[in-house]
Amino acid sequence: MQQEPQPVSRMSCGFSLNQDPMRHLLPASLSLLLLPAIAGGQIYEHPNFSLNSHPTLEILSVERWEDQMVVNLSLKNERYSGSFCIDSNTVLKNSLGKEEYPLVSMEGIPACPEEYRFISVGEKIRFSLVFEPVPDDVKYIDLLENCRENCVSIKYILLDEDLNSRIYQGVSLYAIGKPAAALRVFEDILDKDYDGISPVFGTVYLYLISIHYEMGNSKEARRVYRELQESGIIGLEEFLETARETGLVR
Repeated sequence: MQQEPQPVSRMSCGFSLNQDPMRHLLPASLSLLLLPAIAGGQIYEHPNFSLNSHPTLEILSVERWEDQMVVNLSLKNERYSGSFCIDSNTVLKNSLGKEEYPLVSMEGIPACPEEYRFISVGEKIRFSLVFEPVPDDVKYIDLLENCRENCVSIKYILLDEDLNSRIYQGVSLYAIGKPAAALRVFEDILDKDYDGISPVFGTVYLYLISIHYEMGNSKEARRVYRELQESGIIGLEEFLETARETGLVR
């Protein structure tokens, strides 16, 4: 919970056409997105997610072990006298179901009502949240802080090696100034993997719309948006709202 709130973005891997339309998409580093399974566990570096309550809150990695799931995060302070804490009632939730996995412990951040007070604007902290184990067949999770106000919410975190690595490939191509190549990667994902419901494809649609507009293909961007509107993607209204809020609907 941010004790002194900063402006909140509904989608931190979202879009801003006033500046770089994909600037919030880009991971902090261009290292490998996913590491192989280690001693019975799986580590996802910078997993893709769709909707985020706090624009400077970043998922560094998610560790899936037999006895626990660990979410490693960082937060950059953008306010004078800012402070932050995490409510002990925070949970992981199966994005496509009702199952919840409670927070067991945390490192690097105090539990509310205690709080960490930032020393300066621009200061970044790293912390870890440890939850009860999440079954291997759960591919999407939400990180939900149950509190009174300014609660942390990160939705549709993708736990799938192949899709994460291919989405990261598209983002990386965009980052080095190759939007056409990035566009082909995202189109290939839709062509080969689209199942009509999974939330990750809502994010892919937004990537496509943004790149089409940047490349001057406004007609194609509108076609892709209409396709998104007519889809059955879980969380569709949230993706459409994000498109409206960030100027992708024109």
